[in-house]
Amino acid sequence: MLTRALKNLRDGLLSLAYPQPCRMCGRAVESWDDGVVCRACWEDPKLTSLFFDLPACAKCGAPFVGAAFEGAAHEPDSSNERFCNGCADMPFEVARSCGAYSGALEASILFLKSEPHVCPRLRDILSQTYLSNRSFLESDLVLAVPLHRLRQRERGFNQATIIARSLASRFDLAFDDSTLARTAHTDRHRAGIDAIDRAKSVERAFKVRQPRKVRGASVLLIDDLFTTGSTICAATGALLDAGAASVRVLTVARAVKSVA
Repeated sequence: MLTRALKNLRDGLLSLAYPQPCRMCGRAVESWDDGVVCRACWEDPKLTSLFFDLPACAKCGAPFVGAAFEGAAHEPDSSNERFCNGCADMPFEVARSCGAYSGALEASILFLKSEPHVCPRLRDILSQTYLSNRSFLESDLVLAVPLHRLRQRERGFNQATIIARSLASRFDLAFDDSTLARTAHTDRHRAGIDAIDRAKSVERAFKVRQPRKVRGASVLLIDDLFTTGSTICAATGALLDAGAASVRVLTVARAVKSVA
C-alpha cells in the first residue's frame, strides 16, 4: 500500500514538474513506469503488438498471421510445432521477441539509443517474455550483441548491454560484456536495405576474445531488434566457431510485415 502511494506521489510530481508528451500520441505520460509512451498506447494492441498469445515459428519466433499460419511448415512428430520458411539456415537454436517493432516498443527502442534507460514496463514485458519461453531460452551465459568501439564511444553506451544487464540482474543470470566483440565498423543499416546486403555488411564482423568462456556453454544472446537476422546470425556464427554448444536469442522487438 505504501509503495503504491509513493508511486502515485512520484507520478503526480513528475507530471507537474516535468510533463512528458507521449511519443506516439502526444498526450501526457502519467507514469514514470511507462517511459516515453503513455499507458493507452502501451495497452492498445493496434499500436503495440506483443507476441504472448500469437502462434509463432517454433525456431525463430516469427508470428504467424492468417495465410502465413496456414502455409507454415508442419512437423507431425514434434508436438504440432510449426516452422516458417525463412529460418531453417539460421545458426541459432531458437529466437524469441517481445513483440513487433511498432508502437510503444519502437518508440522505447529509439529512445534507448539516446538514453541508457529501460523503463519498468518494458523490463516487465522482457521478463514476461523470458519466463514464458524459459525452457527454450535458459542458458549458461548471457551476452549482448556488441557495438563497435567507435560506435559505442560515439553513443556512450551499448543499448543491448543495458537490456541484457536488466534481464540478467532480475533473474540472477551470469552475464559477460567483454567476451564477444564487434571488430568491423559497419555502416548503419539503412531503411530498405535487403537481407543479402545486410548479411554482407556484418559478415565476419564479430570475434570471441575469450573462447574458453563460451566453449561448451549454451549462450543467450540479447539485442534490441531482430530485423533480417543477419546481425544475430553473424554473432551466433562467431560464438559457435569459438566452441559454444548452442546460441539462443532474445530481442525486445522484431520487424514484421503485419501482425494485425
